[in-house]
Amino acid sequence: MNEIICPHCQKAFKIDEAGYADILKQVRDHQFDQQLHERLELAEQEKQAAIDMAAVTQKLAVTEAISAVEKERDALAMELEQAKQNKIAASELADTKLSNELQKIAATKDTEIQRLGAELAAFELGKKL
Repeated sequence: MNEIICPHCQKAFKIDEAGYADILKQVRDHQFDQQLHERLELAEQEKQAAIDMAAVTQKLAVTEAISAVEKERDALAMELEQAKQNKIAASELADTKLSNELQKIAATKDTEIQRLGAELAAFELGKKL
């Protein structure tokens, strides 16, 4: 027989083996349920922490992706602006070359007109004499 002391009245009781085993089983079941509940709460907290970490990681990945896309967009915009500037410069260069060529042709024609005018004047002068 086992002796158990009541926690409330401090009175001692004698219990046979079967009763002692039942009380021990109740105490063990209560402790098991309490530990199980604590472990489930811990698992839930770990799950929530993992979800929060995944959300932070996802936000970071999205931020990095946006940053990369913005850099690429800026690079393409810069490249487009450079291409526009090159096109404008090439157009101005072509206009300048054309203008110079036209001036050369005009100067050559003016020279030719003056030469022909001089020849005509000499010819007319030679006819009068």
